[in-house]
This record gives sequence, C-alpha cells and structure tokens, in this order.
Amino acid sequence: MLLTSGMTAKKDRGTDNLLALNGDRYFVDEKGVFEVVFKVVGVEVTPQMPHGLKYTLMLLNAKGDRIVCFDNAHAVKKGSGPGKKRTKQYDHKHIGNRVTPYDFKDALTLLEDFWAEVDKRL
Repeated sequence: MLLTSGMTAKKDRGTDNLLALNGDRYFVDEKGVFEVVFKVVGVEVTPQMPHGLKYTLMLLNAKGDRIVCFDNAHAVKKGSGPGKKRTKQYDHKHIGNRVTPYDFKDALTLLEDFWAEVDKRL
C-alpha cells in the first residue's frame, strides 16, 4: 500500500512484486558465500521518494560486506570537485565503494538492474 499526502505515486505493475520481497534473503552461489537481501516498504510519496517506496537491495559477501547495493536511504552528490550538488531524489547505487545516482524508472527495471549488477560480480 502506498501512502500519499497531496502527491500521488504512479502505480507500477512491479511494485507489488518488489514489496513482496521485503525481508527475503537468498544465497546466490553454490558455496553459500554471496547473499542477496531485500528490504522494501511502501512510504509516503515525497519529492525524494516519488515512487512511494523505501528500498535497499544488497549483495553481501560471507563477511557481510556490501558488494552491490541499490537504495534510497539518503541524497547523493552528483558531479565532481567543489561544484558537487546533492540530488533531489534519493535513488542511488553503491558498487564497491563508489556511489552514483540511480535513475529509478519502475520497480521491475530496478530489479532487473540490480540482478544485472549482481551477475557481473558473481
């Protein structure tokens, strides 16, 4: 369920699928070294979260180190040098130690993009 106050989120056919993954954890390699973790909840629609979702999709190694993470927990800086600006929307991805803005299109694309990054690392 998406909560709104004055703003409305466009209904996305993959939203229910993404929300259903909340709390799921999967080992994604034969040795049980790499684990994928999903945290997804519906939230109030805001300029920072216009899709009405708060999410964290992570690939962790055996030590619990984050290898890949797509989330929207905070704003990120875009650009380089002293002219960096914080993004209005919070969607971004962590690949290793690098953080870059993520262009959220819809829930299914988010899942596809996340799994593509996971596949590159495995």
